[in-house]
Order: sequence, then structure tokens, then C-alpha cells
Amino acid sequence: MKTTTRLTGTFLVAGALCFWMSWLLMPEVGVTDAATILRLVSAQPERVLGSSVVQLLSAALFALAVPGLVRQFPGDKNSWMRAGTALLGVGACGDAADAIYHQLAYEMARPGIDQTAMLPVMRRMQTVDLKYLLPLILAFLLGCAALAIGAAREKIVPVANPLFFALAIGAGIAGGILGESIGVGARMVGLTCLGFLSASLVWMGVAIWKSDWKQDQF
Repeated sequence: MKTTTRLTGTFLVAGALCFWMSWLLMPEVGVTDAATILRLVSAQPERVLGSSVVQLLSAALFALAVPGLVRQFPGDKNSWMRAGTALLGVGACGDAADAIYHQLAYEMARPGIDQTAMLPVMRRMQTVDLKYLLPLILAFLLGCAALAIGAAREKIVPVANPLFFALAIGAGIAGGILGESIGVGARMVGLTCLGFLSASLVWMGVAIWKSDWKQDQF
């Protein structure tokens, strides 16, 4: 059980860091316009490919954390952790699927590929087909928030931890309203929002790891 707890914390920390790093490598955050995506990817193809690989790793790490969370926080003990763990498992699938989207963009923007021919495909991926991915992404976001609330209720982390998600929402709203006027681009706003989410997960992972370490001292 002690080893499982430490591994769970380690997987959460590593998954969160890889998740944020994958978006740091991307040339933009939250872009859905097909032509803009192909143009941005064409300018930095290797970074986009690297981003997708790191994002796939983050999905695998989140999935590896799920069994440990289930064992440490049974459903009858904390309903927030139960819901958060289930949603994190679903969200890990969304994280991986999003990484494949980025790999697809990389392949579409490679030298020698007719981007004019690829444009309708990318446009459909970012409109019609996006509805299949969005529920999985939403599950990931809600799962992370539920885990933060559940961990706070278990007193694993302070109540300040779930507030990171309120800060992420606030940063997104403020960035959308004031970003251009104060010289803050959409990429910085997106990275800040994802940074709050990742910081919450890192804090939880470290706290879970330390909680087991403290038990070993007695």
C-alpha cells in the first residue's frame, strides 16, 4: 500500500508536468481555425510532434494514477474523489486523443503535403468531429477539479488547492477581456490557465506522496 501511494503521487506529479510541458511546446493554445493551425504547425513541425509525444506520456501517467487513487480513496469514503478518479480515467483518454489531433496536424503540414487538399479535412476535424473529443476534455477538467475538492475534504491539501481552478477561470475571463489591451496574447492566457490546473495536480501528487512518507516515520 505504501509503494502504491508513493507511485500514485509520482504519477500525478509527472502527468501534470508533462501535460503543461506539452502545451508549452505548442505554438498556440486553443486555436480551432483550420488554416491557422496548418500555418502554425508548418512553422514549427518538430515542436508540435514533440508536444504530441509528451502529451501522450501525460495521458499514460494519469491513467497509471487511477488505480492507486481508487485503492487509497474508496468510493464510500469520499464521493468527490470517486467522481474525480472516474472522470480522470475518462479524461486521460481525451488527453491522448487530443495528442493524436496534434500528430495529425503535424502529418498534414509536412513538406510535400498539399495543404490545400488537407484544409477541408482539418476544418472538419475542428468542427464536426470536435464534438466527439470535447466531452472527454470536459471530463478531464471536471475530474481534476473534483480531485482537488476531494483531496481538500480529506485534508491532504489545503482548501487553497481547489481555488486554483477559480483562478484559472478568472485568468481566462480576464485574459479574454483585457488580454489584447494590456499586451497579453491568447497563448499566454491559455498557458496560465493550464498552469493553474497543473499546479493543483502537482500539489496533490506531492501531498499524497508526503502523506505516505510521514506515515513511515511512526
